[in-house]
Amino acid sequence: MTEQDWREQVNHLLGRAERLDPGEAKVMALEEAARLADAHGDMPLAFEVRGAIIDAATFGGFPDRALVAFAWCRGQQQRDPVRYPPEDLLWKQKWVVGRLDEFPHISRKQIAGALDDVEQCFTKAGAGRRAMLKLRYQAARDMGDTTVAEEFWAQWVREPRDHLTDCRACELDDELDHHLDQGEYAMALEKARPLLEGRSACAEVPHLTLGSVLYPLFKLGRLEQARDYHLRGYALVQRNREFLATVGEHLEFLTLTGNVERGLKLFERHVGWALEHASHRDRFTFHSAALALMEQALAEGREQVAISLPRAFTLYSPEGAYETRTLRGWLASQAEGIAAKFDSRNGTDRFGRLLARTRRLGTEVVPFPIDSPLPG
Repeated sequence: MTEQDWREQVNHLLGRAERLDPGEAKVMALEEAARLADAHGDMPLAFEVRGAIIDAATFGGFPDRALVAFAWCRGQQQRDPVRYPPEDLLWKQKWVVGRLDEFPHISRKQIAGALDDVEQCFTKAGAGRRAMLKLRYQAARDMGDTTVAEEFWAQWVREPRDHLTDCRACELDDELDHHLDQGEYAMALEKARPLLEGRSACAEVPHLTLGSVLYPLFKLGRLEQARDYHLRGYALVQRNREFLATVGEHLEFLTLTGNVERGLKLFERHVGWALEHASHRDRFTFHSAALALMEQALAEGREQVAISLPRAFTLYSPEGAYETRTLRGWLASQAEGIAAKFDSRNGTDRFGRLLARTRRLGTEVVPFPIDSPLPG
């Protein structure tokens, strides 16, 4: 292959990726372009293409592939910081490091080292501490270090914004977690108003927000509003596996309102994502919500369910008929297994407590039928 030929092929792949929606096809096109650049020894091009891979994988539901691409780029930077200045990767570094705790095989020591690396790079770039404090707060929260998380929270929200701070929509959405953890549902909803009303938005907001507010609205008895946000929010996230955990939040809401049939349709559509998604945290959220759904199905006397599941599903039935108790058992084993891995790595009981909360959801059910058809 001549130089002109392989460069034309790279350009073709880059153009194709640009036209594709978020997803695996987009990531694969960019990965093929990176392989061509590698094979022909064009390291600057390989670096540039892997930057695009990080973007596509991060926002398309493949955080593991974003991590691989970032590790390659970070290695190049450390070997040749003149050709590849660290500033070129700072935003991507923040995205990737912020998701390391979603993989239970990555140790606390590795996560701490990666956070320290971010802090050093941000300091050299003249950034303030706000972005770094947010990353540390989120990592501590996700791992169940409640006291440490609260300390970082208090520092984060007081720190002034700077050029490496996330956009206001993202920050506002992330602030909701603190209030939800505290059970401050009315405050969380008030804070979310600019996002819910469209006055502040970004690539993943209000997509994430519309899932986060469903439980607070349910607890406050604002069921009509919750239904409207479910309809609006699910339509935004249904085609992108990056939002697997958010789909889980919609699934939980349908369980809490007794919309089991609608919930089964969501489970049928998205369990394939959960079977292969690299983020164990997101898989846990989905499997836990699906477990609550099956519990509610049994509470309603549904001993069997008719759903079409992917062939990769361990209990796959070509007839599409499943014993509800068997599905419940499988989902319980999945959620329990992931929770045990996280709690072992973290040295806390956070995921065990989250699973215990899921198992109490059946005592909170308030029937509220949703008749609107699911978006296609």
